[in-house]
Amino acid sequence: MHGLLLFTALLTLVLLVYGLYQLNQRVMRLEAKKRQIASEKAAKERALAPPQRDKSVDIFHDLESEELFYAMTGEAHQELEFSEDARKRFELVIRKHLLEVLEKAKNGERSLDSETMIRTLRGPVRSWLPQDVVSSLLIQGGILANDPNDERAIASIRSTIDRLYLQLGYQTPEDVLGLDDQTTDPSEETTDEPKRPPGADGFM
Repeated sequence: MHGLLLFTALLTLVLLVYGLYQLNQRVMRLEAKKRQIASEKAAKERALAPPQRDKSVDIFHDLESEELFYAMTGEAHQELEFSEDARKRFELVIRKHLLEVLEKAKNGERSLDSETMIRTLRGPVRSWLPQDVVSSLLIQGGILANDPNDERAIASIRSTIDRLYLQLGYQTPEDVLGLDDQTTDPSEETTDEPKRPPGADGFM
């Protein structure tokens, strides 16, 4: 009799454990199905959502590199109007590009592509400069690297930048690339006049 009761209890326990196992499996399948549905819904929403556009591209009407350069000069895409903010940002991009070319000239580079990626606080911009500008800056920048006080090299660099800014409709800022700092003559630095000893003026 006791054996039958024990067998019945064990069978009941096994059935209970099996039932709990099946219930757990069902819950896990339901959770997996919910995650799958949520994932599919998110994927559909991303597909239907308008693409996020780079602000640095939007401000330039999706133009970049050589196409943007000639649009800024007015030689291409004359139907487009650029905001004052866009023109200010483009001038900053051009200035950084010029500095990059001169820095590479200082490091011994003798040839560079017209195009480079300029990083700004509002995103990268693909910049382009005419090859004659790049070549001139590399040559004169190399000379300036050997002799920071070479006035002819400085004048040539300034002339190149002036022509570039004129082409783009900008006024060249004062000392746009900090060249004045390189031409400071140490003899022009003022020093305090030494104090004269008492009585040097003839007073008793």
